[in-house]
Amino acid sequence: MKKLLLLMVFCLPLLSMTTGVEEASSVYICTGPKATVYHLSNKCRGLNRCSGEIKAISLADAKEMGRRACKICY
Repeated sequence: MKKLLLLMVFCLPLLSMTTGVEEASSVYICTGPKATVYHLSNKCRGLNRCSGEIKAISLADAKEMGRRACKICY
């Protein structure tokens, strides 16, 4: 019984862990003509040189647009 309890205590938290990428419901993109990535935060330094507007959209929409995750904030 103790072994089962210990197994549950240590394994249940592992099952609930996910990557931060899939948890984000909205991401940030630059609307400039050469922008191709999405960002976790609008404060990411990858957005410093954005020539357009910084806009919040859903992760699904960003992927549908063909954007990839930022290498700095993801």
